[in-house]
Amino acid sequence: MRIVSEDRKDIELRKRIVPAACVFMPEHIISIIADHADDGLDEDKETMGLLIGRFFRDDNGTYAIIDGIATAGLIADSSKVRFEKETMEDLFDQLVLKEDQCVVGWYHSHLDVGCFMSPTDISTQKGIFGDECGFALVIDPVRKELDVFDNDPDGPKHVDMVIIDND
Repeated sequence: MRIVSEDRKDIELRKRIVPAACVFMPEHIISIIADHADDGLDEDKETMGLLIGRFFRDDNGTYAIIDGIATAGLIADSSKVRFEKETMEDLFDQLVLKEDQCVVGWYHSHLDVGCFMSPTDISTQKGIFGDECGFALVIDPVRKELDVFDNDPDGPKHVDMVIIDND
């Protein structure tokens, strides 16, 4: 089931503050994701959630500014994770979005294997976004690594992220 709608409004034209960056995320959102990954690590389980924000476009392509996250109950172990079917309603309840917000990506953790997109991760990315723009954030709480990938038709590729100061 696709989460992102293909009939999304035209993406607003807006020049980005750092031309090479594709994702802009407040520091406090990264802290929430890191805390979630650390909690999962304490239980030897991967974690995941959705990234909420806005897409914009400029001469360099499409980019996202992330405003928040949404997550729900998970079925997980040390090498895989998925949302519990019984908690999907809770997840969608969290997706009461402002008019210009949408799901711009998703995050998940890897436990001590580094940050990359596995074949399952790529399939999940395609399931959420199809051929549309979308980003995947991978965090490894053991190695203290974080990386972001785009939804490129030729396979996921690393993209630069700018951390926005909370102040």
